[in-house]
Amino acid sequence: MKKLLLLLAVLILAGGMVFAQDEGDAAPAGEKPELFDLEVSAGFPVHWTNSEHDNTGVLREDKSVTANTALGVALLFNFTRKVGLTLDADFFFGGKLAGISSPSSDHNSLFGVNALLGPVIYIYNGSFLRVPLALGVHVYYFSDDLWIPQVSAGTDVWLKRRDLQFGPGAYIGVQFHFNNNIYIFSRTSVAVDVLRWHQEKGYIGGVEIDESEFELAFGWEIKPAIGLGIKF
Repeated sequence: MKKLLLLLAVLILAGGMVFAQDEGDAAPAGEKPELFDLEVSAGFPVHWTNSEHDNTGVLREDKSVTANTALGVALLFNFTRKVGLTLDADFFFGGKLAGISSPSSDHNSLFGVNALLGPVIYIYNGSFLRVPLALGVHVYYFSDDLWIPQVSAGTDVWLKRRDLQFGPGAYIGVQFHFNNNIYIFSRTSVAVDVLRWHQEKGYIGGVEIDESEFELAFGWEIKPAIGLGIKF
């Protein structure tokens, strides 16, 4: 019986300590928030585009997927402890150079940007843990260069393609604040793009290609990221 009472007392004491920590974690209602946060992150954005566009008078189905490790920078402006504004962007670059003994070679490079601009709502905002939810406009841009010099056949291929896409986007994350100056965070962004500007320029066997159009399209993006935030 004494052991049971002792165990019950320990559980009550432990529960009281946890409750006290939870209460202490909630920030005072009148506390002024940081003016803005600067966040640096590493993410893995995957973007899929599916559309049909007219190329030299022929309707073609266009599917393209980009997947890269990206470095990101974000600014988070805090108006109150519940509402803010974010500009979250990441940049990625990739390249491929191949040689074939025919003889020929090819080079393909890719550059892209993802950006999200919109308001942030703090679902939970404590002194240690914060849960931000952002809703806004997503912008996706990529540019790639394809070069295939066919030395033996005499048919060179050089194409430069650009895409600029727009649509609604959102992210939800978790921030762990160690002190008044720094925190780490993890979040996942999703977006659905519905407007697309597509351009294709270059040469195929000496024939010039120059196509540009604005269209309705469907594209989606998902980006898990982790990073470090600095408060000002």
